[in-house]
Amino acid sequence: MSNPFFKNNGPIKFSKIIKTLGLNIKLDKDREIYDIKDLVASSNDDITFFHSNKYRDFAKKTKASFCLTTDSLKSELPESCLALIVENVLVSTSIITSIFYPDSINDNFDETAILINDTHFKDKVNFGKNVLIGKNVSIGNNCKIGHNT
Repeated sequence: MSNPFFKNNGPIKFSKIIKTLGLNIKLDKDREIYDIKDLVASSNDDITFFHSNKYRDFAKKTKASFCLTTDSLKSELPESCLALIVENVLVSTSIITSIFYPDSINDNFDETAILINDTHFKDKVNFGKNVLIGKNVSIGNNCKIGHNT
């Protein structure tokens, strides 16, 4: 499934990924990686990440060829998945995600957005705290909007 929000710039050479992370790995550096995905959705051509023991069952079954993880979690990965040991898995995941999806780091904030309390929706919609509504927004019946939206 393609990302509906951002364009994937993959495939990315493995050499670029390990250089970006500052890793020294002797492997086929010309190998191409097509995407970064979660443990379940990843395939043979993808890189994934594993940062918490609570995802151990998913890690054991991942199809990814590469996984950003810690030294203490690497033993939970299948033999077909090379553990890329990093200091902070989530920071490294963010860095690699920005290579595949460079547009994802741009926050093109809608300058027309105002608090929902200042709109005609305030009495028609069930909403949480810190909700912003842009100029061209329409909201359907029985809609609920969560916090920080």
